[in-house]
Order: sequence, then C-alpha cells, then structure tokens
Amino acid sequence: MNTTQRNILGVLKKHFVYTAVLAISLLFFLYKGLTYLIIGSYVPFVLISVVVMLFILSSRKSEKSFKKIITTWGVLIIIWSFVRLLLSIVNHFVKPIPESHISNQLGIYSFILSILFLSGAIYLLKYKRKLFNK
Repeated sequence: MNTTQRNILGVLKKHFVYTAVLAISLLFFLYKGLTYLIIGSYVPFVLISVVVMLFILSSRKSEKSFKKIITTWGVLIIIWSFVRLLLSIVNHFVKPIPESHISNQLGIYSFILSILFLSGAIYLLKYKRKLFNK
C-alpha cells in the first residue's frame, strides 16, 4: 500500500458515514451483479467489477483521481435512480406492465430504494470536496 492509498484510507476512516454510504452502494451493486451472474447475465457483474477496479487503481494514483471516480460513481447512481423512479412512475400512473417480475421491480420497494440511492449519491457528491481538500 502506497502513501496515497494510506492517505485515502485515513480520510475514509475518519468519516464513517461517508465510507458507509460509498461501501453500501458498491456492495449493493456487487450483490446485484453476482445475482445476475448466477442467472446467466454477466454484464452487470462485469460493469461493477470495472467500477471497483477503477476505485482501486485510482486510489493508487492520486486523491484527485479517486475524487473523479467518486464523482463518476455518484453520477452513475443518480442516473440509475432517476431511470428507476421514472419507470416506477410511468408503471404506476400511465400504463402498468403486466409481467410480474418487472412489476415487482417497479413497486413501492423499488421506489424507496431509488430514493435512498439518489440521496446517497447526492451525499457522496456533496461531501467529497470536504473530505479530500487539505
């Protein structure tokens, strides 16, 4: 572990809530990727693996590159959340989808999950400057 990684790890240790939000978001998508891998779709697992590798590689390079990966991750989560929220609203108010699997993915649980991830992503983007500015 080089000094940049130690510095980043030290900052993350000091800010438990920020680290928890970041870790929960990564672990959730890793879990989803593994779930889809088990049922035969490898694309979500490859995508989250690429994101995790970018976090690891950027932590070796510099704090600035690590901040950029956090920004990219936050924006991706915001896009994912907005799409799920939009689909949930369309499914509920415009035209319900008859397939039960998709309907279950767009229910109240999905709506709440999307709101939580949206607020988590906004939190990640809002406080990253405070964490890594010296």
